[in-house]
Amino acid sequence: MKVLLLSSPVVQPDFDRIARIPNYGLVSIAGNVDDICSVDVADLHAAKRPEEFLEGVLRKGYDLVGLSCMSFQYHAMIPLAKMAKESGAATVFGGYHPTLNYDEIAESPDARLADYVVRGEGEATFRELIQAIEKGSDLGEVKGLSYWKGDRMVHNPPRPVLDVSEIRMPNRDTRLITTGFQSFGIAIDSVETSRGCTNGCKFCSIQHMYGRSFRRYPFDRILEDIRDAEAHGARSIFFPDDNMTLDVKRMERLCDAIVEAGLDHLKYKVQASARGIGSSRRLVEKMAKAGFDGVFLGIENTSKENLKFLGKGKMSDNADKAIEYMHDNDIIVSAGLIGGNPEDDAEDLWSNFELARKLKVDIPIFYISTPYPKTEMREELEKMGLVACDDYRFYDGLHANLNTKHLTAEMVQYITWEMNARYYDLEWFRYTKIKRLYPKWFLKETLRLAPFYAKRKLGLLLRLKTPRDYFKEDLERGELCKGVA
Repeated sequence: MKVLLLSSPVVQPDFDRIARIPNYGLVSIAGNVDDICSVDVADLHAAKRPEEFLEGVLRKGYDLVGLSCMSFQYHAMIPLAKMAKESGAATVFGGYHPTLNYDEIAESPDARLADYVVRGEGEATFRELIQAIEKGSDLGEVKGLSYWKGDRMVHNPPRPVLDVSEIRMPNRDTRLITTGFQSFGIAIDSVETSRGCTNGCKFCSIQHMYGRSFRRYPFDRILEDIRDAEAHGARSIFFPDDNMTLDVKRMERLCDAIVEAGLDHLKYKVQASARGIGSSRRLVEKMAKAGFDGVFLGIENTSKENLKFLGKGKMSDNADKAIEYMHDNDIIVSAGLIGGNPEDDAEDLWSNFELARKLKVDIPIFYISTPYPKTEMREELEKMGLVACDDYRFYDGLHANLNTKHLTAEMVQYITWEMNARYYDLEWFRYTKIKRLYPKWFLKETLRLAPFYAKRKLGLLLRLKTPRDYFKEDLERGELCKGVA
């Protein structure tokens, strides 16, 4: 059997300039089925003309095409699925959105574009699906699979979370697109060290993928994976773990292992909790020694009431310490702050801006509270009558889909847009670590954006445009992190 695995071509434009990272999940699935089939992987977000690229690739004649996506990417998978079906292949939908919304997909007008839906982790389910198809055996035995039986889609019982020690190494040789992946201009790849998170954030959909679990890969496997990524051209590694710092002592030991293995010449990036990072200066010192130079920190919000609503509890209490430790160790700090919660007014939104400025965050990401499907938070927001948009295309954390009790969704969107450009002023220019750690990238982006903002200032000065005009332009393009300086 010939198998093709596809990631969505949809990206978040402004983030994509900072980092474009290949899909780890697809090469992991490839590495767990490559002994029973021929398999290729295409990260379509790195293709300049995704549909033209796919049209050429499908001429190879695949039997099965898998399509993975998140909610804001789902709409773009529909035309790709049509192309796959027209080429004669059967289709498999997988990833976060199909896992959460498999029942909705089954009832949608495009339902027949998905021959199968793999729910949750794909390595074992996809493997068993291939084996069942080839043998002509009963698909009802494949846990975590949804499939058509006559005129209805049958949903098999969910598959228990996998024992990660049984998951084989990813196969990066299956990638059809091998260039275009970078972070601050440096070639990057992904390596997974754990799966899952035991926290109960109400806005998060990870629990639907993994339950409230935390499973750790053995260190020898992680180090082998890092070496393989480097052998495939990576000079920087992103760890996409759901909560890598959940076990601080393990994280310290992993940093030691990276140094002992002689892999500390690479640049490492990770997403982490404020609680984990802020709990240990020693951890951050070990991270810096191992080569970590970038951390995305989930601060979420300044308001304890909002943190309670988000299900964060006291998890953001250590944000100031976490950022202090990272700044002391020359680590670039990116921080996510979530506005647009039910009780928020304009002052509350700007308080996130002021916190980011006070803490001297290098790259603040002013997220907007999003009612992701099937999450606990969505249920609460629907009861409050605050959900303003059900179009998943805009469920990317940057579009406002909610009204608050004091602001419309449009007002939340506009204020957040204003915050983005105001943050990057001369004060930020003085303290940001990006210009020192990645001077070439920083200069290139400065030269690109300076004329952009100069033109906007001129337009405002001559009264050719208003801030609202620029806001509408950015909203139409989907570039929501620009604003007016």
